[in-house]
Amino acid sequence: MPDWVETLRGLILFIVWAVLALRISALWRAPQRPVWVVLLVLATGSLMIQAPVGKWLDGTTGVAKAGELAVALVALTDFAAVWWFAVALHRAGHATPAWLRRAPAVSAAAMAALAVAFFVVTPAPDRFGAQAHGWWAGYAVAWITFGLVTAVGAGALFWRHGITMRSPVLRLSMLALAVGTTAELPYLVIRAIRWFTEAPPTLALVGFWCSFTRFVLVALGCSLAALEPLRRAALYWYRRQRLYGLWMLLRQATPELVVLTPRSRTSDLLTFTNAWEQLHQRVIDIRDSITFLHDGWASPQLLQEAARHAGVDGGRVEGAGGRDGVDGGRDEGDRRRDEGDRSRDGGDGSRVEVDGSRDEAERLVAVACWIETTRRDALAGASKLHHELDKDLLPDVQASESTVHREIRHLLRLHRALRTRAVQVFADTVDHRPPAPAAP
Repeated sequence: MPDWVETLRGLILFIVWAVLALRISALWRAPQRPVWVVLLVLATGSLMIQAPVGKWLDGTTGVAKAGELAVALVALTDFAAVWWFAVALHRAGHATPAWLRRAPAVSAAAMAALAVAFFVVTPAPDRFGAQAHGWWAGYAVAWITFGLVTAVGAGALFWRHGITMRSPVLRLSMLALAVGTTAELPYLVIRAIRWFTEAPPTLALVGFWCSFTRFVLVALGCSLAALEPLRRAALYWYRRQRLYGLWMLLRQATPELVVLTPRSRTSDLLTFTNAWEQLHQRVIDIRDSITFLHDGWASPQLLQEAARHAGVDGGRVEGAGGRDGVDGGRDEGDRRRDEGDRSRDGGDGSRVEVDGSRDEAERLVAVACWIETTRRDALAGASKLHHELDKDLLPDVQASESTVHREIRHLLRLHRALRTRAVQVFADTVDHRPPAPAAP
């Protein structure tokens, strides 16, 4: 066996133990518990196969080959735990019969009982030998049957879900588990041949590589699955932090909507719990503040001026000046843009990136113009206008768990637009509020 094999085995075990320590909280979460248990069994098995452990068990119990029996019990627990993990994964989205839910535990208990029974009745020299003789042949048949059932049962489920899994990380995890459990099948066939025939050494080497492949892929697959919730939580935390600037800017202008005092930057950075809920709430807060500014301080004249300033369809905004709108003095050739353009000049050399045409960039600047103006009015304590306005210049809503990254990109582009010179100049110069009544 090459030296690198033991090096790789040691590296995998280090990863497994690190994941076990990092994801200890999975024990208290039923959906995540099976994968943690599989990793624990793999890590325990790596300790049990060490020769000093086997000798210590033999000497402590006074029973010949008690250490090898312990290794066999840990191995069958490993087989059953991987199957249990596959069934638990399947149960998350499919109706699963009661017999299948119980099958991993029942089969493991039955195999453990058979292993102990055959160990007791078989003479010590025949136990765990290169070939199966006497009573030990019964153990060999039971072991091969148990291994095939668990490998086929787990492998079929992993292949099914590995192909359809939406998350790239979980898909890779499931496919690694699928290949790993499939590699167990030729290993079991080879083991059966070696137990009952005079097999060439080459066959034993092939069996070793199949077993080693199973160990590596199952360990890595389970590690990826165990770390996926942590990765997602970190991603949601990062996205929430990116929205902090826009969120705070708008919440300061709309204190009427604030139920709890906004967290400081440091406190927000140190908040890691309920990552998805926190991110979702931040998007809702931003949307609520924008709508509140729109309904309270925006006017038809402001929306029309914002659209004209940004060049949105010549300044035409439904509900903000009639369907015909007002031409901002730009001819048709100036208003038409190549659809391939993906940004708008912010007036100071900055670019407002968009994932669409020039028209989308212009609309984004128009939205930023009226938001910045109404935000300043709200902060200054200006009276509300309460106009009945169309919703044409409210930001597009794209929020759902599967598209939240697009929603966040859209809001971040809006935040960049708010800081551009073109928007700031508009907010400085626009006059959209009715004149104050003359003093009597």
